[in-house]
Amino acid sequence: MGDREEVPSWRYYYQYMRENTPFVIYYPTCGGGDECISACPYGDKIWETRPMRVKLLGLGKETIRYRPVMVHPELCKRCMLCVQACPTGALSPKEKEPRHHWLRLLIEALRLPFKKRYGIRYVFRKEHRERFVRNNWPKARHN
Repeated sequence: MGDREEVPSWRYYYQYMRENTPFVIYYPTCGGGDECISACPYGDKIWETRPMRVKLLGLGKETIRYRPVMVHPELCKRCMLCVQACPTGALSPKEKEPRHHWLRLLIEALRLPFKKRYGIRYVFRKEHRERFVRNNWPKARHN
């Protein structure tokens, strides 16, 4: 995977998303389960996971983890399914980006059991657990 210096900070991708896409991801609160990618009807064509230096939910040491990045925003239909599926509230439309990301994380965590379509059952599917582990502990990607 390379040295720490070769892998950009989450701030690089945060700025990229703000400048080039209709959405923004505040990566310190992103869990890395790729719910946004799997909820999107065009997920594999629009999104990719990229290595970046970020803390897991803003806690602990900043290490290399994989997080979603919208690489083809021109294909996005702005259906907002990715935003609805984000269990941490890290993904939002640029014009509605919250000022207090940690408060949003708390609110979304409390709302998760009550969401109908992308609720707790969706987040805890086997596919998402595997992606969460793979994206947060990159050595698991190669096993």
